[in-house]
Amino acid sequence: MKQLDEETALGILFGNTKKKKRTADLLTLAKSCKFLVDKYGSRKIVAQKLGLSAEMIREILLPLQTPKEIQDLISERKIDSIDVVREIASLKLPSKQVEAGYALLKIPTKDVRDIKRLIKESGVTIDEAKEIILDLKPQGLHIFIIDFDDKTYEVIRTQAKKLGFSPAILVKGLIQSWLRFLELQEKEL
Repeated sequence: MKQLDEETALGILFGNTKKKKRTADLLTLAKSCKFLVDKYGSRKIVAQKLGLSAEMIREILLPLQTPKEIQDLISERKIDSIDVVREIASLKLPSKQVEAGYALLKIPTKDVRDIKRLIKESGVTIDEAKEIILDLKPQGLHIFIIDFDDKTYEVIRTQAKKLGFSPAILVKGLIQSWLRFLELQEKEL
């Protein structure tokens, strides 16, 4: 990665959050974002400068919360999904993060359609799979399962891909923005 300065860091982040396809690895994005957070003094200011939500800035910084072994896999793009990084970073022990990272490399797919197919082939109904997922979630993690028709999901997926994020992160950011809007509306009343 080039020597970071404000212009370079902003360029990396603009170029990889505003385009259809991300060219930089997630660790490069995280380091650029961290540089700007340190320079400007807060995530909120960085979010405003980039036109992103504070939640997206938090997500971009997640690779820095993982051990060096995982950061190496991220910089090599062996792990190149913010969703995967989020799951790894949610584990408290670094040894568990490393274990999970290497285990995830062995999983043949991370595509939602393939996961749905695997669930279907296992004989578990979608509702049973949802219950299993909700039962296995760590305490303090709140999961909402939202069913979209294929057309709506494709629009969400396309927009998320343009921004370099997963559909889940895009929907989460939209919901958070909507909730902030509602809070402002209530304050005005």
